[in-house]
Amino acid sequence: MHRFIPALVLLAACAETTAPVDTPTSTDAPVDLAFCQGEAFADSIGQPVSTIQAQLPERSRVLGPDDIATQDYRIDRLNVYVTGSGNIQRLTCG
Repeated sequence: MHRFIPALVLLAACAETTAPVDTPTSTDAPVDLAFCQGEAFADSIGQPVSTIQAQLPERSRVLGPDDIATQDYRIDRLNVYVTGSGNIQRLTCG
């Protein structure tokens, strides 16, 4: 009985397997900025953050490409991601 185990292992290694199907993840999904009062700033993407910084809600943060941010999720916080030159790249709640 034990002499068949290596043969079974070799047969199992040659068996055809299917690759797991990756589900596409879309980062282009529309963001509902109503939770963090960011709807008014949705048209500001591409503009300098200095043009809207004074009007940002109280619980908001501006994050540059090399900035460190906490990973706590707050639905009422507006995250403003900016490029190295200070232009708004994207807005998210959390």
